[in-house]
Amino acid sequence: MSNGEFEGESKDGCFGSGTDVHPVVRSPRDASAGEDRKAASVREMLFVELLGGLGDALISLQAIQALARSYPKARLTVVTFSPGGELLEGDPLIHEVVQVSKPDSIHPRRAREAVEEMLAWGSWDLVVSDTSYHDIDALIRNCGAPHTATNLWRSPPPDQRVGERFLRILLADGVIWPEAISPPRLYLTPEERSLADERLADLPRPLAFLLPDAGMEVKRWPEERWGALGRALGDRYGAKNIVVPVGSDLEQASRVARLIGERVRVWPRGPLRQLAAALSYANIAVGADTGPLRIAATLDVPTVMLFGPAWHGRYGQPPPHLNLQGYPECPQRIVSDFTQQPCWYSGTCTLEDRPWRTCLEDISVEDVLATAATFLDGRYKEEVVQEVNVHGGAG
Repeated sequence: MSNGEFEGESKDGCFGSGTDVHPVVRSPRDASAGEDRKAASVREMLFVELLGGLGDALISLQAIQALARSYPKARLTVVTFSPGGELLEGDPLIHEVVQVSKPDSIHPRRAREAVEEMLAWGSWDLVVSDTSYHDIDALIRNCGAPHTATNLWRSPPPDQRVGERFLRILLADGVIWPEAISPPRLYLTPEERSLADERLADLPRPLAFLLPDAGMEVKRWPEERWGALGRALGDRYGAKNIVVPVGSDLEQASRVARLIGERVRVWPRGPLRQLAAALSYANIAVGADTGPLRIAATLDVPTVMLFGPAWHGRYGQPPPHLNLQGYPECPQRIVSDFTQQPCWYSGTCTLEDRPWRTCLEDISVEDVLATAATFLDGRYKEEVVQEVNVHGGAG
């Protein structure tokens, strides 16, 4: 989801409420002293992540954790949508996770109402938000908190990933410190890992997870190609055990499993943390541009993500993960906001000269196999990534 333009630093010292940013160049000693004073003054922090999807929460996770490390003596509360919020439970950097039900036709402003309630609950010293619809950004800027950073979407270049953009804005505005940035991490309990261990630990390697589900038809790769991919992974790379999790289409995983054939397991639908524990045992995961594949990447599982409407340069996984873009030269693509593309609302490609329902059909089984080989052959090198990037825009 796009949130429009980011506004600069205000004259009153609150982040994200002015028009221009004029960074102050400080000596390392002055910067350290200023950071220490600011960190000491921040005791209660709120991070508002209400963009909409599970993937959005995971894209923001690195910024959330960097914020916590920048203020080690402060309490961090995160408000986000369910069920994605359950993935943040148990994170030692986050003191409280408040989960909000998604808006619907009866409660279309539920997100704003949740933010209003959260702002009224406590005396926040620092409020950060990646959300601006329903004037949530203005609500936060005017909440009275000493420090706010609203709308982390400051017009990024086409090939700058959203998560990286969040970090750069927070760094530029002095909200987080460089040494606080580390790869995002999900925390699973020993009990959660044990349940997955009982079903997956003894399976021969490599173990591949295929995630064909996507919330919208226009983001789905054809099922017959998932079947062909599963068979080829076994024949060429010895991935004789394939796991296909059940997604929003309760029958899709079974259909794909039948297309793959023997030695395929359907992972039952359940809590996200159970799926995360299962994914942690994978040697590779391939899927559409959806939250579950981002879960795998956050657990350090090598991933290949297939992109259609969204642009891989903004929403793709960072290295060492790889991304494949369907029909990169699409004339209707709007890199800054894919939700404004005709295909997003129609649910199918609207180009008259293209014989497909979605541009993901531009990605062949061989394309995916060649990309997966960089992990399964143990041949991952920077030059290999660059070569894959040229075709379909991976990387």
